[in-house]
Amino acid sequence: MLSMFTAKAVSLTINDTIVIEQASVKQTVLASALAADIAFPHHCQVGSCGACRCQLVSGEVKQLTDSAYVLSAKAIAQGMILACQSVPKSAVNIKVNLRQRQLADEPQE
Repeated sequence: MLSMFTAKAVSLTINDTIVIEQASVKQTVLASALAADIAFPHHCQVGSCGACRCQLVSGEVKQLTDSAYVLSAKAIAQGMILACQSVPKSAVNIKVNLRQRQLADEPQE
């Protein structure tokens, strides 16, 4: 009975090659990627800049906020999500440009 209340782990596949086997269903896609030291593009981490947008190829996520004010209707129809506002509900496969340039006001490394 206790297992009903334990957070299960799911796999997170990024660009068909990077797999995080123990992504938590309590963490956002972005938080899981950053915890695995993946240089995932991001900026605000609250869903207002759109820097972490990625395409949900398969799986199901719970959106923590409405992304319609950041993503166009066309982008949403194409499966685009905000990684910082998406918590996996199942194994998830996403596509994202990991070489995306940083925003102008972010420090360059």
